[in-house]
Amino acid sequence: MQTVDFLVIGANGLVGRRVLSLLKAKGESASGTYNRRAEGGLIPFDITDGASARRIFKDLAPRRVYLCANLPGGVDYCEKNPAQARRFYYDATVNIGNLCGESGASLIFISTDYVFDGSKGPYKEEDGKNPLNLYGRLKLEAEEWIRKNMEKHIIARTTNVFGWDPQTVTPNYVMNLYMTLRSSKLFNAPSYLWGNPTYAGDLAAALIELSDCNASGIFHVVGGSFVNRYEWALEACRALELDAGLIKEVKDPPQNAVPRPLKSWLGTDKFRGSFKTVLHGMKEGLALMKEESDKDDGR
Repeated sequence: MQTVDFLVIGANGLVGRRVLSLLKAKGESASGTYNRRAEGGLIPFDITDGASARRIFKDLAPRRVYLCANLPGGVDYCEKNPAQARRFYYDATVNIGNLCGESGASLIFISTDYVFDGSKGPYKEEDGKNPLNLYGRLKLEAEEWIRKNMEKHIIARTTNVFGWDPQTVTPNYVMNLYMTLRSSKLFNAPSYLWGNPTYAGDLAAALIELSDCNASGIFHVVGGSFVNRYEWALEACRALELDAGLIKEVKDPPQNAVPRPLKSWLGTDKFRGSFKTVLHGMKEGLALMKEESDKDDGR
């Protein structure tokens, strides 16, 4: 393998794919990894395998590492599989962070709004944390380890990331809506869940800009709208030309649901005050997603 300047871990996922594509479009020397879903040009890599991680760092010697990998199944899967979740979200982050430290590489780490409990908002980066579930706790533990042990790091908290991703096996909210309605099935849209829809292309561009500017610390990187998921689903139907009559509003959380912040709102003043990447609102982000789908359709 040839050494590279940039390594994107999880490069066949929604965000990682866009980070790698943008880096290569700029002419940067960059490689990416995949875990379960093989893809041409990417390197197989299980981030929980410490020996494999060491080999990749030795072979590629990256200067900057984008940690974009995610564990399929989300919050619910973490609660049911706590040992695996800890290995993935905390232990692997620590191992990769240590390898970055040994080689002098910087780490760009994607975190979450779930480090907060949703009782206030919009949250600033330094506001008090109170995660309600294991996923949020593990992300917060990883954040704290990075801050204490790594000089070169960026922590980007985000939420509700969406974008065109037709090959996915773990669809984002809007892709799930798209696939469900295209199959003429009902889609349950919770109006009790509020957040900031974040277009994946914006997040990827922001991560690269933060890195290129040698930024350091924690930044909130989310879209400019604060809406509930029912409103979001209706707007997605308008943008993607889907049948909104198949959407069912769900007004209350199901019993025994894994706790999560019901109104999660991240403030982006810190990022917007210093960086140029536009963080589009919901409607603009959906329009960009529609452009991506049209290209796939050859329109």
